[in-house]
Amino acid sequence: MKYKIFKKIIENILNHLEIEYAEMFDESKNPVGVRARQLLYYLCNKRGMGVVEIQGYMNKEGHAVNSHSTIVYGIDHIKKALSEDSDLNIITLQLQEIED
Repeated sequence: MKYKIFKKIIENILNHLEIEYAEMFDESKNPVGVRARQLLYYLCNKRGMGVVEIQGYMNKEGHAVNSHSTIVYGIDHIKKALSEDSDLNIITLQLQEIED
């Protein structure tokens, strides 16, 4: 239902971090890709998407998330980072802007 929003958030993150799609979804523990995915989970959750919905969209993109805990951890990690980094608050506000 919110797949277009999911895709737009990906686009916003890629543009902001100046990375390629493949880097964001690389299965390695590349810190930039990991942070990008965590931002995606957090921002989608802020837009009212639940963990199962996010997982479904990730699968649709060809990037299976095998555990709900991965998404929950990513959301919680960004929430914690927001409490410690005021710049991240500004960045997440910008990233969640969706234009039609």
